[in-house]
Amino acid sequence: MSMFESEQDLMQALDRHDDLVRQCVSGTISFDKFCAEYNDFYAFYALDGHESDLNEQALFEKHEQRIQPHEFIAYQILGRVCADADAELESYKQAGRFGSRVAIEMLARVEFPGNA
Repeated sequence: MSMFESEQDLMQALDRHDDLVRQCVSGTISFDKFCAEYNDFYAFYALDGHESDLNEQALFEKHEQRIQPHEFIAYQILGRVCADADAELESYKQAGRFGSRVAIEMLARVEFPGNA
């Protein structure tokens, strides 16, 4: 099964989601709007290749450096973010959770190779 019709389709999706990160970091869109539009991109499109045929897996491997930032966003940022009110609770802090302010700071440090 393929999630993308072509290499160009994959590249356009990566560009679009890279831009959503930039818009969030710049304050052009809110963190909540970012989350809604970003829509858990890495998991939603199965960018780890678990739903892909051999051709698409090869395509993901070819563009691994472009995909890796989105894996980081999925697991290290969005997978750990919690409600801002909860982020103030010691139990959440001890569990490595954080709110939108920290999430945006982390998003600002994400680099997207091969994309200006």
